[in-house]
Amino acid sequence: MNNLIKRSFKIWAYTVSHGFLILRSPMRFPDQDDYDEIYDCNIDIEFTAVAYIDLPYSFLGLAIRELTENIPDKYIHYKNDLGFKVFEINSGGNIYHIVAGSYIIGENKWPLGEDRITNYRLEHDAILADSTSRI
Repeated sequence: MNNLIKRSFKIWAYTVSHGFLILRSPMRFPDQDDYDEIYDCNIDIEFTAVAYIDLPYSFLGLAIRELTENIPDKYIHYKNDLGFKVFEINSGGNIYHIVAGSYIIGENKWPLGEDRITNYRLEHDAILADSTSRI
C-alpha cells in the first residue's frame, strides 16, 4: 500500500447513471522519461454509488479512511438519512471527501483507454483493498 502514498492519481472516469467513480494512477513504460518501477501497473480506486465528490482533478499520493465519527455537517444527511459512507481522502496534508456506497482498489495492466466504465467485464489482476480495509 505504500505505492498509494508515492503515486500520482487523477479522476479518471465518472458515470452519473451508475454513480461509478474511478481514480487512477496510470502505469508507465520503461521507455518513458518519467518511468519508475512503482508505476509498473495501473492502480484503480473504484467508488460505487457515489453521491458527492469533493476532490481535485489530480493529486500526489493518498490515504483513504471511512469516517464513522466527527463527520462534517454537510455529509450527515448522506450518512444518517440515506445510508451512504463518508470517505476521507488525505493527500499531501489536504483533506477531501467522497460520499459513496463502497470502494475497491485494484491493480491491473489494462491499456490506457480501458477501465471498468468502458468495459465492465474487465477483471483486476489483484484487489489490494476495499472499503472494509484501512489504508
